[in-house]
Amino acid sequence: MEPQKFQQAVALIKQTEDKFVSLVEENTSGVHFKSEMLFASQVMMNNDYLLSTASRNPLSLRSAFHQVAVCGLTLNPSRGLSYLVPRDNQVVLEISYRGMIRMAVDDGAIKDCIVELVYSKDNFTYHGKRTSPEHSFDPFAPKAERGEFRGVYVEALLPDGRLHIEVVTAEDIYTARDASDLWKRKKKGPWLDHFGSMAKKAAIKVARKYWPQGSRRLDDAIQYLNDNGEGFKNDEVPVEVVERYMGEAEVVDQPLEGTLEQAMPAEQHQQEKPEAEVVETQASPAETTSPQQAPSESELPPKVIKKVAEIVRRAQDQGCWQAALDHIQSWPAEAMAYAKAQLTAAQYAVAASGE
Repeated sequence: MEPQKFQQAVALIKQTEDKFVSLVEENTSGVHFKSEMLFASQVMMNNDYLLSTASRNPLSLRSAFHQVAVCGLTLNPSRGLSYLVPRDNQVVLEISYRGMIRMAVDDGAIKDCIVELVYSKDNFTYHGKRTSPEHSFDPFAPKAERGEFRGVYVEALLPDGRLHIEVVTAEDIYTARDASDLWKRKKKGPWLDHFGSMAKKAAIKVARKYWPQGSRRLDDAIQYLNDNGEGFKNDEVPVEVVERYMGEAEVVDQPLEGTLEQAMPAEQHQQEKPEAEVVETQASPAETTSPQQAPSESELPPKVIKKVAEIVRRAQDQGCWQAALDHIQSWPAEAMAYAKAQLTAAQYAVAASGE
């Protein structure tokens, strides 16, 4: 562990306290800042790769820690509900299938839930969506002895006392895996390292659609997970604008820079940079397009125009202007300049209207 990086990471998390507390109150999630800060510090102290990733991408650490407040799932390792993990050059909040069930129960969508993997040598008999299946197997047997993976079933006890059984085939599980960008690009990540848990999570995502009562926190968490390498990603709508950065600052201010040293307390950065300089921190001068030089719609692909329009709409609906600006910082220069111009214009329009 590098002490300086560790101290800077802890300092960055400390800066999020006020926002963390407000997110907890807004979402009535019940987690406590000091406890979660301690758990986050412990895991970074014991994981050099996570610490290095946080140092390279401090914005992702802040956003993942905010997601803890939104989901209400403690980082306490003994609970096994959620974890901070390094993935694809960013820190993300990994939510276990137990954590997903916990959110659904807390939100009243279900009373209880059982999720089991089924293999070809198991004894399994399906009795429909309202009756528990018969499933017997040796839980101590090595996976290889249980045969070929056949799928997953989710048995949920609904608030009205009925059962709902959802069966998800191996083919559908593999389809979810193949939709994961990380799996497609590198054939690595959680689908390789923790296939059983990922299969259960994918099955819960499917079953969730059939539970009569909603669970907003679980739905938000599912979208967050899908956008961070777990499949079922919707490429047409950038849902991460809201789900990954829920409740960020409601005014346009300077985004975090690319290192933890630059993300230290505000007193170390007394003067705000003008807009042009903020753009330059994210791309080299040769690649940067200033807001005044934003390309017209005719110069950009229709898909980019559509994504920007959706980002602007969500920023207006949720008041998450800084979250939207943070999101576009990783875009190519022309698309980023266009998106920034659209967001700035929309925010000024909202301010002028007094909304």
